[in-house]
Amino acid sequence: MEEGVAQGAGAVKKAVVAITGASGVIYGVRTAQALKERGFDVDVVVSFEAEKVSIYECGESLFEMLKGFRVYRENEIEAPPSSSSYLAKTVGVVVSPCSTKTLALIAHGIAQDLISRAALAALRIKKRLVLVLRETPLGEIELENALKVARAGGIILPASPGFYNNPKDLRDVVNFVVGKTLDALGVENDLYRRWEGVRTDRGLCERL
Repeated sequence: MEEGVAQGAGAVKKAVVAITGASGVIYGVRTAQALKERGFDVDVVVSFEAEKVSIYECGESLFEMLKGFRVYRENEIEAPPSSSSYLAKTVGVVVSPCSTKTLALIAHGIAQDLISRAALAALRIKKRLVLVLRETPLGEIELENALKVARAGGIILPASPGFYNNPKDLRDVVNFVVGKTLDALGVENDLYRRWEGVRTDRGLCERL
């Protein structure tokens, strides 16, 4: 069976979702929700900056939005997701959104906090690591860091929603990125309408 994909019917499916202080904390929250909806036991790790951003962007505490999940702060380096022995039983680690600071830590092998430690541990044992970069534009330094992580086995997934699925609202836009994230983890989902060839029932531009 392919590495990183959930095991058979009776197995407990686990995943780790980390949320950093980049804009777009909703991507991480929705990813955790989508995994839970599909039967996954999800550990969530949040940075201190993400806690602040959630107030600015969502008007709500990140911990309130993540009720029902095991949530760890980035300084809890003794938490289970810090260990490769724990991650070995998961489908992998998602960092969504992934800040350029976190990208740099991972690219240079610096296990500074629980998020970077979990990401590096996942790479060491060839588990799937998906970094949802939200920052734009990206400079040479960020691109070089992304290339280093990709060469080490990570998946760089920019939060770039497609529009061929004719999104009706913001939820559709978010679900497109979250669906792609679950695809990268090897988790089946129907969060967005997949490409099925040219369609004529378009109206997106009319709504601008």
